[in-house]
Formats: sequence, structure tokens, C-alpha cells
Amino acid sequence: MADSISWFEKEVNATTIPLIAFGAALNIVVGQAVQLIKLPLYLDSIGTILIACVVGPLAGMLTGTFANLTLGFFFNYAFIFFIPVTLVIGAFSGFVARAGVFKRWYTAIPAGILQGGLAAVVSAPIAAFMFGGVTMGGTDFLVLYFRAIGKSIVQSVFFQGLAADPVDKAVSYLIVYFLLSRIPRSILLRLPGYANT
Repeated sequence: MADSISWFEKEVNATTIPLIAFGAALNIVVGQAVQLIKLPLYLDSIGTILIACVVGPLAGMLTGTFANLTLGFFFNYAFIFFIPVTLVIGAFSGFVARAGVFKRWYTAIPAGILQGGLAAVVSAPIAAFMFGGVTMGGTDFLVLYFRAIGKSIVQSVFFQGLAADPVDKAVSYLIVYFLLSRIPRSILLRLPGYANT
């Protein structure tokens, strides 16, 4: 019990809470900008991935959760239902960061592709059963395409996820790699998550 408390306090404390808030804001700003211009990507988890890398997986999960709750209350309630996806992204990116995948761009990209596959598996049932596959995002046209060629709603959403999510997360992982490579190492080493990578 004491170990779990110390692990929680290591990732959620007076120093890391502002970082979590920054990551959530980054998710919101970038994700909404991408949605406004209807790009066939999301890029709404860059903050989650970044915070999972520099603080830890729990902090990444909280970052995504706070971002989706904020988006759900102020923009589109659908975001709240996708919190399980943000939990997977935060946990997975924190885990692979500790394995060192963000130290090189050529390891970040395949990890992002795998992350995208996991996100697609988690998000497909939510999008299909809660929203009929249409969430007003830039990838809805893929769902409509798969429906038009005779796929079921679940199949259409799953194929849309497999087509879009791996690319989206590979790009997101690459952006995070780039950000981490530009932050002075002396600063990164002070952060609890990065110190473990």
C-alpha cells in the first residue's frame, strides 16, 4: 500500500499538476485546431503522450482524462465516452517511454503505429454503439466509405480506426520525439518519468 501511495505522489504532486494541466490544454488546442480544418487525423493526444513520457503513465492517463472531460463539458459530450481510449494512450505511451522508444525517431514511429492499433480496438465499439460511427471528426468519411461498400457499422468503425489511428499516433509520437529532443536534458532529468527512461 505504501509503495502505491508513493508511486501516485511521485506522478501527482505540486510540481507535476501544472504539467498535467499543460498537457491537457495542448490536447485541446491542437485537437480542436485539427478538427476545425477537418484533417483526416486527430492529433488530440500529443499532450497525453508528452506528459506520460516526462512524468509517467498515471500522469498521462490523468492528462487525457482531464482534456476529454473539459472537451465534453464545453464542446462535444462525445469526448467523455472516449476517456477509456485516453487511459490506454497514457498507460501505453508511459510504458514504452520507459523502454526508451522516444530516444530515437525510428523507434518512436513503430511504437506509435502499435499505439494506434490499440486505440482503434478500444475506440471502435464506443464509436459504433454510442454514436453510430459518426463523431463529427475528420475521419468520418472513412466510416461512410466502408458503410457504402457494404461493411457493418462495427466493421466500418474498426476499419476506419485501423486506417487512421496508426498514422495519427505515429505522427503524434514523432512530434513528441521532436519536442523531447528540443527540451534541454538538464530539465528533462528533473522530471520523474523521464529520469526512468
